[in-house]
Amino acid sequence: MTSKKETLTKGRIIAHHGLKVLIDIGSEIVDWKPPRRETWVVGDIVRFKEGRPSIEKRRNALKRAGYKGAEQILAANLDQLIITASCGEAFRLGLIDRFIVVANHEGIEPVIVLNKTDLDDSEEKIEIVERYARLGYGVFCLSAKTGEGLNRLAGSLNGKIASMVGHSGVGKTSIINMLAPGLERATAKIHEKTGQGRHTTSSAMLVKLPTGGKIIDSPGIRHFIPSGLTPADIAENFPGFNQMYGQCKFRDCKHLTEPKCAILTAVEENELDRDLYDSYKRLLESLEEN
Repeated sequence: MTSKKETLTKGRIIAHHGLKVLIDIGSEIVDWKPPRRETWVVGDIVRFKEGRPSIEKRRNALKRAGYKGAEQILAANLDQLIITASCGEAFRLGLIDRFIVVANHEGIEPVIVLNKTDLDDSEEKIEIVERYARLGYGVFCLSAKTGEGLNRLAGSLNGKIASMVGHSGVGKTSIINMLAPGLERATAKIHEKTGQGRHTTSSAMLVKLPTGGKIIDSPGIRHFIPSGLTPADIAENFPGFNQMYGQCKFRDCKHLTEPKCAILTAVEENELDRDLYDSYKRLLESLEEN
């Protein structure tokens, strides 16, 4: 380490590549190997004291159940979670609901982005995601190919740190490349420093946007099961359930077969979309299986 690095006080992790992380300290970007048995992720704040680094307490974290149920932290200290879906084969409704649950539980603002609205089936998918707007969530319909709708999304990110998540193939990196022209040049410099290959979204990286704000480009996720949440946590944070939460006869109601359940009544009376409720049941099943 140089004397300059030894006198550092604070920085933010902006990339994680193998055994190394890159820390933005304002004047430059430095690389560091995290201590053994510690999990450092993009978004973490690193404080240096007498040349020794430590992670500050996270105000929130995006977590999922990984291999054999082990907790995997994907990002930390977020203002927004940009949940990305797309028209076409990569559209997965249940994944949106699961990310919303975790975002709500962690105090992160969930935002839904529907990409590839230039495709033929866009009207049907737009109609589906618009229900989240009716539930009070921000919804952005756009096309990374044509650029339509990107300015509105960029404006919502100003002054915030966000993570863009979603299934592989929804076009997350294409959207970020449009929001941050020159990203390929920036990532090439980073990989020269780490000795890793070119950026293919196999690792997370925090990108500064010219319009303001920062966004984490993360690998695509095939499966997402929230980590550390109970069935009660799932119900309390599930989209569409909040207006009826606490109105069931039983305090520990799981909203499955219990009598006088406010959620089941809302589904029967078409006040709550049945496919939303079915998504809730699948999430509970995944939680139990895991």
